Amino acid sequence: MAKKTLKVSEPVAALYQKAKMSVEDILRLDLADLDEPLSRVDTFRSGLDKSSFESFKALSGLDYETLADALGVSAKTLQRKEVFDTGQSEKLYQLADLYAIGITYFGREGFRRWMERPLFTLGNRTPLDLIDVSTGIDLLKAEIMRLQHGIAI
Repeated sequence: MAKKTLKVSEPVAALYQKAKMSVEDILRLDLADLDEPLSRVDTFRSGLDKSSFESFKALSGLDYETLADALGVSAKTLQRKEVFDTGQSEKLYQLADLYAIGITYFGREGFRRWMERPLFTLGNRTPLDLIDVSTGIDLLKAEIMRLQHGIAI
């Protein structure tokens, strides 16, 4: 009896890929302003404007109080500010970079939930508790990278 070969007309494994999110998309900036380190320095020194902040705020879903704490200003100052200073612009960029990585991996709503949930690997702290310090943002990026590569604690 001849062996019958089966033909598969569908892919054996379906690939699902989330849309890539970039810092440029989040802050609504031109790629030329952020693609090289020296251009970023110049962009930060001239300051990000209110529209970049509002774009990030809308995407992240964070309130003025949380963002004010993360940027080191009061919520009232944040609402009145039209152009951010160098340090605040750089911090806003770091937050947008974190959110670009997180949203690409988890999806928008999934990343929001992840940011609000206490994590064992962070000493049972919520990721939102760490966004006011650059090292905290670096820890969160490293945590997402471990998840992306399947590295368990």
